[in-house]
Formats: sequence, C-alpha cells, structure tokens
Amino acid sequence: MVSRKDGMTKIYNRFHNCRDTVEDIRRLRELHAAMDYAVLEAYGWHDLAACATAAFLDETNEDDHPYQGRLFWPSELRHKVLARLLALNAERAADERAAGVATVSDVDEEEDETDEEVDA
Repeated sequence: MVSRKDGMTKIYNRFHNCRDTVEDIRRLRELHAAMDYAVLEAYGWHDLAACATAAFLDETNEDDHPYQGRLFWPSELRHKVLARLLALNAERAADERAAGVATVSDVDEEEDETDEEVDA
C-alpha cells in the first residue's frame, strides 16, 4: 500500500470493496479480524470473540443502511458488543463513585460535554 502512495481514505475504500482481492488488502482484512479477536478476548468476552466474523454487508444481511456495502460485523454482534461496553462503562462509573474518585455530578458534566461536542 505504501508503494502505491495511497492515503487512508483510498485504502479503506478498497478494504470495504468486496471486489478488491489484492493481497495487501486481503492481509489488512486479516489483521483487522485478528485485532477484533484480540480485543474481545482481552475483555474476556470469549463467546463474542469466537463469533466475531466480519462480513460484506448488504440489504440481505443488514437493515442499517450506513453499514451496507462495508466489511463489518453484522448488527446482532454489534449490538451485543455495544451493550456490553455500555454495561461495563456503567459498572466502572459506579466503582469510581464508590471509591470516591468520581461523583454523580462529574459523570453528568462529562455527559453534557460529550453532548455539546456531538451537537457542534
């Protein structure tokens, strides 16, 4: 990819193009799959790691239009991962409050700042 002097956008457009089967793009896909697996394993989510297989999504296997035409996890897996991350975040916030590291108002202020950034 370096030899072609492609930027990130061009590389990832190729990454998500199911018709692109050039060796370095296939290798990049393999590396992403290995990274996904390693991260899920690091969280201890072995059940999700075992089934975290990306697929080229289209109208036959994906209802959420922005993900169609991309190499990504199917929506069911995405929802499971996001639900666990949300639960983990809530658990860690509660632990921080219990330890006196954070207060409810600290969490509320962070959420307000995030909302403002999204609105901008």
